[in-house]
Amino acid sequence: MQRPFNSLAKLSPLALAITLAPNFSLAQSEANAVDEKERDNNPKEIEELVVIGEPVDSLLTSADLDRKQANDLDDIFSGVPTVLVGGSVGAAQKIYVRNLGEDTLNISVDGATQSGVTYHHTGRISVEPELLKQVHVQVGAGDATSGPGALGGAIKFETKDPEDMLGDRDFGAILKAGYFSNTEGYKGSGTVYGRLGNTFSAMASYVTSDQNDMEDPNGNELPGTNSEQDLGFVKLVGDFGGGHRASISYENLVEEGEKLTRPEWGEGPRNPLRDLEFDRKTTTVKYSWDKPDSDWVLLDVSLYNTDFEIYRPWDDYTSAVDTQGFLFSNTSQLGDHKIVYGSDYRDDEVTAGERAIGGSAFTETSDVLGFFVQDHFQATDALLLTFGSRWDDFNAVDKENNEFNSDGFSPNVGFAYDLTRDLTFSGGYAESLRGVETNDGFKLFGTTNDPDLKAERAKNFELGLDYTLGAFLLSAGYHDTTIEDAIGNAVPWSRHYENLGELETNGYSLGATYNGERLFSKWTYVDTDVELDGEALTRYSYGYLGTSTGNTLTMDTSYQLASTMDIGWIMTLVQDLDDIYVESAGATISKPGYNVHDVYAHWEPSGLRGFSVTLTVKNVFDEEYLDHGSVEDFTHLEGYTGIKGYPAPGRDVRLSMAYRF
Repeated sequence: MQRPFNSLAKLSPLALAITLAPNFSLAQSEANAVDEKERDNNPKEIEELVVIGEPVDSLLTSADLDRKQANDLDDIFSGVPTVLVGGSVGAAQKIYVRNLGEDTLNISVDGATQSGVTYHHTGRISVEPELLKQVHVQVGAGDATSGPGALGGAIKFETKDPEDMLGDRDFGAILKAGYFSNTEGYKGSGTVYGRLGNTFSAMASYVTSDQNDMEDPNGNELPGTNSEQDLGFVKLVGDFGGGHRASISYENLVEEGEKLTRPEWGEGPRNPLRDLEFDRKTTTVKYSWDKPDSDWVLLDVSLYNTDFEIYRPWDDYTSAVDTQGFLFSNTSQLGDHKIVYGSDYRDDEVTAGERAIGGSAFTETSDVLGFFVQDHFQATDALLLTFGSRWDDFNAVDKENNEFNSDGFSPNVGFAYDLTRDLTFSGGYAESLRGVETNDGFKLFGTTNDPDLKAERAKNFELGLDYTLGAFLLSAGYHDTTIEDAIGNAVPWSRHYENLGELETNGYSLGATYNGERLFSKWTYVDTDVELDGEALTRYSYGYLGTSTGNTLTMDTSYQLASTMDIGWIMTLVQDLDDIYVESAGATISKPGYNVHDVYAHWEPSGLRGFSVTLTVKNVFDEEYLDHGSVEDFTHLEGYTGIKGYPAPGRDVRLSMAYRF
C-alpha cells in the first residue's frame, strides 16, 4: 500500500512537534482515513510509529515492524536517523536521541514512565515489538505535554488494543513463529482478542523466545549474548457510550541468561560470565471522555505502576525500581485555539542489596509533581503558533538522607509558517527542568551525592524548512540544545555525582523523500556533535548521559511488487570519528565507521487468507563493526584492558510465518 504524504508531511521537525505532540490524533486520523477501506476489508493492525524531529515525518505501520522482524530496541529504531540504540546485547542496549542518553529522556510505556536506573551496565527500558501500536519520539526539549525532565526529548511506547485488530469481527487470533539463523534461535507468539458483549473487548498475548549466543561476522561466538525471554500481556477495554472509555492492562516481561558481569562490555578477564535475571511488571489503568457535541471536554486520565528488578544470583544482589504515578489532561477547542492542560505526578523508589535481607539495604526516593498548559493557535491559514509552559516540583532523598528540592517553570514557544503552498518555515525555543532523582541501584552501596546538587535545565532551539515538489519532499533542520548543570558521576570510575558543567549538542539534518505509486524512499543525513564543557562525550565515560557519533546517512526504501508482496531495504552509513580526546584517560580514541544493509520481503498469498511469510536479512554483507552507541575501544590504553563493547552480530537470516483467523 502506498505511504501517503498527508498535510503533516510538509511540516518540519518543530512544526511536527507542535502538531502531533498532544495525542497523535491528527496523524492517526489522516492515516485512518487513507486506510479505512483496507481496514474494513482486511482488518489487520493499522498502527503507526510516529517519529517527531526528523527532517520528514515517519509513519511506520506495525506491519513495517513485522517485516523488519524487530527483536529488540535496535530493530525498532533501525532507519530512524535521530535515534541511536547502542549495544549488540539486548539487555544492555541504551537509547540515544540526538546523541543524548537515557538520563536526559522521558521514556514511558502506555503512559507508565520507565524511570530510575537498576544497573548502569544494562539498559533501563525493555519492550516487546510484537505488542507495539505506535511509538512517539519527541526530539529535544519540546512542548509542555512531554512530561517532567524531558531534557533531550521523550519516547512514548503505546501497546495495541483489541479494537485495533478486530475490525468488524467479534473474535480473532494471531499465531506467529520465527527463526533467527545467527543465534539459531526461535520466537513464537500467540494473541487472542474478542468482544465480550456490546461494552467490553479483551486481548491476551504470550511471547516467548530462546536465543543462543550471537556470532560475529567471522563466525566467532560472543559469549553472554544468549537470552531466554517470556512475556505475558492482557488488556481489558470498556466502551460505555457517551464518549466514555476505560481500560486496564498488565504486562510481565521476564528475561534470563548467562550474561557477562558487565553486559555492555565485551568478553575479557575483568568480565566473567554470570547468571542475570530481569523482571518488569507494568499495570496501567486509563480513562477517557470525549464528550459528544462538545469542544471543551476531551479528558484523558492514566494511573500506573511499574516494577523493574535485576537479580544477580552469584552474589544474591537485587536492584529494583518501583515507579507509580498519574497523568490527568484535558483538551479544549476555543475558536482557533486548541489548549491542552493538566497535571502529572511520579514517585520512584530504588532499593538494592542482598535478596536474603530483603533487597533493601539501600534505598533512595524521588518524586515530581507537575502542571502544564499548551496552546496551539491557528493564527491564520498560513501561520500556526504554539506556546505553553509546565511547572514542576522535584524532591529527592538519597541513601545518606540528603534532601534535594527544586521547582520551576519550563516555557516553550514555536511557529510554523507557510511561505508558499509548498514551502514551510518553522522554528521555536523550549526549556525543560529536571531535578535530582534516584541513583543506580548497583552503585548505591558506594554512591555519594554532592549535597549542593542543582537541578538541570535544558534550552532547545530549532529551525526547519520543508519543500514539497510533486512526489518529493525536501527538508532541512538545525538544532542547538544546551543542558546547564548536567548531573553525572565524576570520571573516571567515580561513584560521586555532581554538576559536571554545560552539556551542548548541536547540528543539522537534511532529508529527501519520494512517495510514488509503488516506490517509497527516504534518505536522511544527520550531523550532530555533543560536548561537555568542550570535551566530546564517550559512552564509557558518561554512560547514560550521551555519546558521540559520526555523521550518519540513512536510507529506507520499499517497493510493492504486487498487491500481495513487497520488498524493502534499509541502509545505515556512519562516518569515522577519529582522534576523540578523553580527558580522564589523557589520550585519544577513535570510532571506525560502518555501512550496514538490511533487506526484507513480505508475502501474503492470495489463496491463503490471513497467512503471511516474512524473510528478513540483517547485516546482509556481514559488516564487522562496533556501533557508535556502544562502549568505545579503549584496549590500546594502559590500564583499560578489556574496556570495549561487543561487536555487532554478523549476518542474520530471519524467517517468520503468521496466521490470522
